Amino acid sequence: MSSADINTGCPPSGNTAAGETARSMPLILILLPVFNGEHYLAEQLDSVFAQSHDNILLVCRDDGSIDRSVAILAKYLTAHSEKMLLIEDALGNLGASGNFSLLMQWALKYMQSCPQKVYVALADQDDIWHGDKLTCTLQIMTAAESGQVPVLVHSDLNVVGKQGQLMSPSLMVYQGLDPARTSFSAQLVSNTVTGCSVLMNQALLLKALPVPADAVMHDWWLSLVASCFGQLLFIDKSLVEYRQHDSNTLGARAHSRAALSLRTFSKLLQFRQHPEAQRLFEKAAAQAAAFQARYADELPDHHIKHVRDVVRLPRLGLWGQRLLFRQLRRRN
Repeated sequence: MSSADINTGCPPSGNTAAGETARSMPLILILLPVFNGEHYLAEQLDSVFAQSHDNILLVCRDDGSIDRSVAILAKYLTAHSEKMLLIEDALGNLGASGNFSLLMQWALKYMQSCPQKVYVALADQDDIWHGDKLTCTLQIMTAAESGQVPVLVHSDLNVVGKQGQLMSPSLMVYQGLDPARTSFSAQLVSNTVTGCSVLMNQALLLKALPVPADAVMHDWWLSLVASCFGQLLFIDKSLVEYRQHDSNTLGARAHSRAALSLRTFSKLLQFRQHPEAQRLFEKAAAQAAAFQARYADELPDHHIKHVRDVVRLPRLGLWGQRLLFRQLRRRN
């Protein structure tokens, strides 16, 4: 299916009984940005098309690859033409977060024009999905969703090396993150959501988009919106093989993602302010300021206080940062 074939936002109807059965289930749009992913892309695509929930539309956009990525996408498009779409434009290289943001904007328009129930999942080009990934996250989503409330469901992940060897059975443990801390104040300083594990409803996209330039990453921004205005739900099960290799845009190198885990924060327990932690405070502060600018009229007083606390974190001294960071992670 080429981009020119999209008019109504709905996939073409099939004639078989199996096709009708599939279309009676919710449709899941899988958004996959691609950039120089030739080494692992085919393995990820295979895992997407092997999902137990098979009412899917895989939507890809290449971000200016100079390897064989485009050829690989074209091959899979030929084999899976009813379940795959390539977005083509002249926007050039947008980067990982920008590519995801564009795809999410496209997905929201698609959802708004489609009469059936549609959800959105995010994918990375170098991972491998477990066969029940979509089924598991969809079960949690449909059980929790109510009205027009934003809902984000995410899971744990296995951390694997470039050859698929297991490095850790839990990304959360590997990065020192606590997914139970779902409060808005905690998410302001420590993102616990990994984008490639996410399933979202339309209400979340409506509320979150567009992702602002000051967002640290798209998944952190989505976690903030879900924790503030809806539900942020975690599945304590690894549903993705999260591959680590030299070309990762944002890898799971222990505790080094753009989030303030307890182990990252422990660097502040030294007798000086650690430069890495200070940079993370500055990024979190800029993102919090963008959140306040977008949603100021909708935030209750206690959330406004949380945002303002994060905005002033970089300007505090060592002991002030230590105290305030702990307080924010404890607040509900």
